Amino acid sequence: MLETKRLYLKNWEAEDAPAFFRLTQSPHVLPAAGCPPTKDEEAALQALHEDYSAKEEYKLVLKDSGEIIGSIGLRFGEDACSESFQEPEVGFWLGEAFQGCGYASEALEAILRHAREDLRCPAVWGCHYEKNHRSARLLEKFGFASVRVNPQGDTRLGYTLPEAEMRLAF
Repeated sequence: MLETKRLYLKNWEAEDAPAFFRLTQSPHVLPAAGCPPTKDEEAALQALHEDYSAKEEYKLVLKDSGEIIGSIGLRFGEDACSESFQEPEVGFWLGEAFQGCGYASEALEAILRHAREDLRCPAVWGCHYEKNHRSARLLEKFGFASVRVNPQGDTRLGYTLPEAEMRLAF
């Protein structure tokens, strides 16, 4: 578990499927990360099992209420745009009601510190689709530099989108 001033970053569990579904059924959450909205709790449970069960995948939990508000994680190897086991890719999303409140900055700072200090990663990558300006600004704020644009960035939406790939060296 990681911790910030307002958040706990804890691993996802199957029991989180109802909260995951509530957050990800919105058309304004997962599509920004290249995935379709979640259809129901069964699909949420499947997503948790298939995509959010890795050791470095975390739910974002408000300290004051215990409410789950989003997700952040580090992906390694083939799952990362770096395709490296030493330089993971960070990915994150927040439920619609929690966007613009500084939670993503807080979580990103914690996971970058974890990658640098605990995991001893020499760098972390961050990718965003070109029209996802909020993610671009957040990554730039933390010092990520543009490496390349993949014109055929993969999505689970049935089509590709240009994807900006950025890197932060420690």
